[in-house]
Amino acid sequence: MRMNALKLIALAIVVFVLSQLNQWSILDKVFFALVGILLVAWLWSRVSLRGLVLTRDTRTDRAQVGQPLVERVRIENRSKLSKLWVEVADQSDLPGHRVSRVVYLGPHDSNRWRVETICARRGRFRIGPIALRSGDPFGLFPAETVVPQTGELLVYPATVDLSAFALPVGELPGGSANQRRTPFITPNASGVREYFAGDAFNRISWTATARAGKLMVKEFELDPTADIWIALDLNAGVQAGARPISAFPNFSGGEVPLSFWLDSTEEYGVTIAASIARHFLNQNRNVGIIANAHRHISIPTDRGGRQMLKILEQLAVARADGTTPFGEMLMAEGGQFTRNSTVIAISPSTDEEWVQALIGIVSRRVQAVAITLEPSTFGSAGTSLFIVSGLASVGIPTYLVKYGDDISRALATYSSTAPATAVAARSPA
Repeated sequence: MRMNALKLIALAIVVFVLSQLNQWSILDKVFFALVGILLVAWLWSRVSLRGLVLTRDTRTDRAQVGQPLVERVRIENRSKLSKLWVEVADQSDLPGHRVSRVVYLGPHDSNRWRVETICARRGRFRIGPIALRSGDPFGLFPAETVVPQTGELLVYPATVDLSAFALPVGELPGGSANQRRTPFITPNASGVREYFAGDAFNRISWTATARAGKLMVKEFELDPTADIWIALDLNAGVQAGARPISAFPNFSGGEVPLSFWLDSTEEYGVTIAASIARHFLNQNRNVGIIANAHRHISIPTDRGGRQMLKILEQLAVARADGTTPFGEMLMAEGGQFTRNSTVIAISPSTDEEWVQALIGIVSRRVQAVAITLEPSTFGSAGTSLFIVSGLASVGIPTYLVKYGDDISRALATYSSTAPATAVAARSPA
C-alpha cells in the first residue's frame, strides 16, 4: 500500500469525524465518495494483473562479444477486462539488454515485441526474471507479480582474424611424426584402411578405393610441429583501464565500438588469447592455455572444435582477480613445456621477474613469444619499455600492443634483436 492510499484513508477518517461532530451533510457525502474511491481502486488493483500470461523466447544460450542476442517477448491478456497499463520490468543483468516497457492490452488481446541486443561484455549473465506491475488509475494500490522464468547466457570473448600472425619461421622444433594414430586430419598420412561405418567422408581415398574396389579411408599420424601454450597474465595488481558495466548503453541494431569491449588490459589479453587459440586450432595444432586468475586456469594441449569450446568457456568467465605474479606462474608451470612446445606469454606487467622466468624457459630450448600490453596507454603510470628491451636482448620475439590498436595489425609484425651470444646459447650443441 502506497503512501497516497494511507493519506486518503487518513483524510476519510478526518472527514468522518468532522461530519459526526458538526452534523454537516456535505461531509457525509465527501466521506462516502472517499470510501467509494478507495474501494473501487482496491478492487481495480486486485484484477489488474489477473489473466496475464507472459512468455519470452531466447533462441540460444551462447553468444560472442560483438554478436547480437535476439529475444522475443509476448504478453497476453486472457481476461474480459482491459488492462489500461502494464509495466513489463525485466531484471536481466546482461548490459544493454532492454526488454522493459509499458503496454496497453484490451480484452483477449496480446502484445509482442522483438529485442536485439549486441553483446558488449563477455561473461555469464542471467536472463530474467520479469516483474509485471500495474494497479488502479489513481495509483493508490500498486500490484506486482513476478514471472520467475530465468535463463543463462554465456558470452564468449571476441576473436579477431590473425591470418598475418605467425611464429618465427625456422625456430619451431620439428622431428619425425609421432607413431600414433589420430582421428584428426593432419599433413602426415600414414596409410589406408577399409572404410567403417562412422568414418568421415572427407577421409575417403578415392584412388585407393578405385584400386581396391571398395571404400578405403586414409589414416593420419600426429603433426610433429610444436604444441602451442598460451600463458595469460590475469594478476589483478598489474591491470589497467576498465569501464563500469553500468556505463554500457544499448547497442541494439549497430556495431559495438572498439572502446566498449576493449577498454582494459584484461579485455585485450583475453581477446588476444582467444584469437590466438582459434588461429592455431584452425591449423589443426595442439593448443593449451594457463592463466593466473584467482581460480587457476590450466587446459592441457589438445586440438579440434571441443578444445576451442573449452578455452572459450574458461575465458568467458575469467577475471583478472589473481594474486600470483606472472613470473611465479611461468616458473611453476614450466615443467609442462618441452622442446616441442612454443610458449606465447601475454602480460601487461612491468615487473621484470616474468621476463627472467621466460628467459629461463627459453634456456631449456623451449621456444617463446611475448605479447606485451603497454599499460601506460591504458592510464597506468607504468611503462613496458624495460620489458621490451629485456626480451629483445635475448632475442625473444616481442609484440607490443597499445590501447586502441587493431589487434590484427599489432600482431602482424614483431621485433627481435637477438645478440649473437643469445642465438648461440639457444642453438643445439
